Amino acid sequence: MPPQCRRHVALQNTLSYATRPLWDTPEGPDVVLPHFWADGLSVSEHLCQLHGWQLRRTQPQLFDGVLFSTELDLLELRWNELDPVVDKFFLVESNSTFTGLPKPAEFLLHAQEPRFARFQHKLVHIVLPPPAPGTPPFDYEAEHRRAMTRLLNEHGAGQGTLVIMADVDEIPSAHSIRLLKGCEGWGRRMHLDLRNFLYSFEWQLRGGSWRAAVQEWGAGEWYGHSKRKGARASALADAGWHCSFCFRTIEEFVTKMKGYSHADRIGGDKSLLNPHRIQETVCTGKDPFNMLPEAYTWKDMLSLMDLEPSKSAVGLPKYLIENSERLYYLLPGGCVREKVER
Repeated sequence: MPPQCRRHVALQNTLSYATRPLWDTPEGPDVVLPHFWADGLSVSEHLCQLHGWQLRRTQPQLFDGVLFSTELDLLELRWNELDPVVDKFFLVESNSTFTGLPKPAEFLLHAQEPRFARFQHKLVHIVLPPPAPGTPPFDYEAEHRRAMTRLLNEHGAGQGTLVIMADVDEIPSAHSIRLLKGCEGWGRRMHLDLRNFLYSFEWQLRGGSWRAAVQEWGAGEWYGHSKRKGARASALADAGWHCSFCFRTIEEFVTKMKGYSHADRIGGDKSLLNPHRIQETVCTGKDPFNMLPEAYTWKDMLSLMDLEPSKSAVGLPKYLIENSERLYYLLPGGCVREKVER
């Protein structure tokens, strides 16, 4: 893209994001429900009633479905967090990014490693072929979701089965899922209000991430990742963690920036993919695309432009703390990524 066109795209993006509070409103849930939990609690009649629900007489099957690209460590973290409450894991991947760039089918290459092999007995996994030339990224992403819907229907998702619909970097807490699995009366769909992080659990963003959901399956149901049109949506507060762009290597950042559905944010500016620039943004908490935050109030925009690093690793997944030596880069103070000289 010529420099003049890049400047035009950058100006257009800046104006759009800077004025968002004037012309746009968030599409999140209509209500966020209080969440009551403490260490050592089990799901009981009392706990269900505290949320306004009832204790189930029999617990339904619960499946977890993810669309996967390269985030092996986050997948490992997710499965270890959810293993005690999930009956089947479903994973859809491809040997292509959403934008059509070739890449390895990463999970297939690593599926027999001990960290993943122990889940094989309850795993359903497929690799999709690459998209036809010229397929728009969002269309190919939608094909992944249709494939997941077919897979769920073919492998036991029946009336009343609960399905976690969340990206691999959206990790519900096991106790939140255990609560929804053990209580009834919350409806057929509950969004999960997740604590929002960037690059690692060092940089927490203001506001939650709400698109992840638990859905009661039924005839005609599909695997989605948004609020259903025309439906009133509720979310359970503080139900897990969303760790966006939480990669071990610089190469993974480049793959993500070039290959996911919003890759147009690069706007032809290849300098955004410079390894040293990426490393600097990770250690300073700046936006990976050098853009203004996607915020709907001026207050949120200003807070997101100047993040403060967290010194706390309290309230994070237990498996992360237990494996901190190997997963150090996800913890406060671990911003330096592999294969980059500083």
